[in-house]
Amino acid sequence: MKPQFSVIIPTRNREQFLSEAVASVLSQADVSLELLIVNDGNALATTFKDKRIRILDNGMRTAVPARSLGVAEAAGEFIAFLDDDDFFIDTRHLAKAANAFHQHTDFYFANGEMRFPDGKVKLFDRSADALSLEQDNTILISAVSYRKAIHNKLGSFDEALPYYWDWDWYLRVARAGFKLHHESQPAVAIRVHQNNMSSANEAARRANLDALQVKHNLKQIPLKNHVDFV
Repeated sequence: MKPQFSVIIPTRNREQFLSEAVASVLSQADVSLELLIVNDGNALATTFKDKRIRILDNGMRTAVPARSLGVAEAAGEFIAFLDDDDFFIDTRHLAKAANAFHQHTDFYFANGEMRFPDGKVKLFDRSADALSLEQDNTILISAVSYRKAIHNKLGSFDEALPYYWDWDWYLRVARAGFKLHHESQPAVAIRVHQNNMSSANEAARRANLDALQVKHNLKQIPLKNHVDFV
């Protein structure tokens, strides 16, 4: 039977986190799902026996192609993403998204909890629409799900924007008129650590943000991370 959701976890050499991410997906209640783990790094030492899991090899082509591969292989009606160092904290996260889709939502996103190394937890509570997304990216990719059919109209992710492909995707979705729904309850824990991609080379991020601005005809946007919103 075709699953409702295809949950995609791109991963690259972070198996110390991956098992918890996988367990949080498999514990989702009241939905049918498949889990696509797209490996972009060294061979995985961990083995997964659940029949809902498929392992895909991205050949180290980097993170955005890994996500595109997951979407291309997805059998579900809805796509959901989870980063390998994050994990769902609401066992009905996908069930809530499914209910929103049945109410004619196209794109669903929830709040999250930012988990810091010192044990502090801060709530990430931000909404978004087509206008606000012209100024800030206030959507957590690990709390996103949407109708796979959106890709039939908009195509794939922009691999020329490795740092801001997600923001680009949100802008494209919102500007195309798809209906967005914001769930106020936190659905995902976001680990904040030094190896987060968002904390990588500042010059490269600035150049990528400039490219996003040009592509979408945006005004100058300050460089920031999701942590800056909590």
